[in-house]
Amino acid sequence: MNAGRDDENGGTVMGGSVLQATDGDLFIDGRAVSGGRRVEVRDPGRTADVVATVAEGGPEHVRLAVEAADRARRGWAATPLDRRLAVLLAAVTAVEQRVDRLAVLLSRENGGTRIESTMDLSRGAALFRDFLRRAPGVLDERVVDNDQHRLTVARRPVGVAGLIVPWNSPVVLTISKLAPALIAGNTVVVKPSLLAPVVIGQVLRSIGELLPDGVVNVVHGGAAVGGALVAHPRVRKVSFTGSVAVGQQIMAAAAGNVARISLELGGNDPAVVLDDVDLDAAAPLLARGIYTRAGQVCFAVKRVYVPRSRHDQVVEAIRAVVDGFRVGHGLDGETTFGPLITAAARERVEGLVRRAGAAGGTVHQLGRPTAAVDWDGGNFMLPRLVTGLGQDAELVAVEQFGPVVPVIAYDDVDQAVAMANDSEFGLCSSVWSADTGRAFEVAGRLEAGGTFINSHNVSSLSFDMPFGGVKHSGLGRERTDLGLLEYVEEHAIRLAH
Repeated sequence: MNAGRDDENGGTVMGGSVLQATDGDLFIDGRAVSGGRRVEVRDPGRTADVVATVAEGGPEHVRLAVEAADRARRGWAATPLDRRLAVLLAAVTAVEQRVDRLAVLLSRENGGTRIESTMDLSRGAALFRDFLRRAPGVLDERVVDNDQHRLTVARRPVGVAGLIVPWNSPVVLTISKLAPALIAGNTVVVKPSLLAPVVIGQVLRSIGELLPDGVVNVVHGGAAVGGALVAHPRVRKVSFTGSVAVGQQIMAAAAGNVARISLELGGNDPAVVLDDVDLDAAAPLLARGIYTRAGQVCFAVKRVYVPRSRHDQVVEAIRAVVDGFRVGHGLDGETTFGPLITAAARERVEGLVRRAGAAGGTVHQLGRPTAAVDWDGGNFMLPRLVTGLGQDAELVAVEQFGPVVPVIAYDDVDQAVAMANDSEFGLCSSVWSADTGRAFEVAGRLEAGGTFINSHNVSSLSFDMPFGGVKHSGLGRERTDLGLLEYVEEHAIRLAH
């Protein structure tokens, strides 16, 4: 433990840290369960600091959690919708009252800035409220009574849902699955990432304690827990956010039970800059879309296509913005973005940069560390911008998931669209132009689940915008009415007149 003082929220302060390690248990059938071995969760910006230990479960804990969820599902599904909404609203309100304290803890476990962590929690709560608002119009029974027949169509819960969630924005990405599942009358077993299980574990437990036993269950663990959850015959719905490779494994495992699946997988999002772009307005937003959370965002900008005639201007405009960025610990007020989640993640991205330079690319290193950063004690990496690569370069083809982006020149818009679409991914994309009509026309030609005009970052998302990908970027949609419909089955009853 390093010498220092607590801030008003009991978290880390710069110039020293006071570790108030929080222990995380499993949560099964309304009770904390100690599980097996304890796993340390370390601060990626101060890797010597243990933020918490959490219990790592195994297949037996998955069995117990699924059985608890299965016992609870009929009672929860039979609870009238207005009562479900009322108790869930109370649960969300309880979470909202803890945002400030939890944001500090979240920054320490996943490396995000305090602003990013606060946004994850507050937007997660706001998303939950949006689902609560939509529910009556989506879930109410529909009746058709005419001279041909009386027809009712009821939307019923699927049953037990297995939710497997990542570390980078654990609250909002869990809520995007949890809220519609619970509102629709399903029960859930959640497997958080072991890289950032603490805050989301606390959020889930605070919600679960206000609901009947077994409605919300949490099992921390790795691949063995995820595999057991997906393969369990009583899990009727699986929702996963993560890599393409794991998503493919989930598809195969869920097929044995013909379980419904939703997959939000990787992205290699292109930003297509048109020749009339206003760089004074666009460059700060484009830089934000590339480097927020050190580029560790599934729909971050990962490729930038620019007209050859304006290539140098675009590069210089982005450089001018990013040179002002400061890399450091997430709780340092000077920090623009924090560390990568693990040393292995940093080495992977550094390897991409090295190979891009060896392949003929020009690597521009930008920004600088904050004054207080312990460069050797955290997984920090300065932002990079790479020019001079072709469409077939490794850095262009892969999902970097780090603070580096290639800038590729094009000769005409048709070529830019073709290169943007030349990917196995199709999560999000963006078009940048002073002419919004022209931008909409180009956007309509892009192969993606969503396209933004003159923005491309977390704030670009709207609760009215379905979120999900095409091609290898996934199946299904989250948010909006479509997100609720992912967790229901329709039962039609017809009486012919």
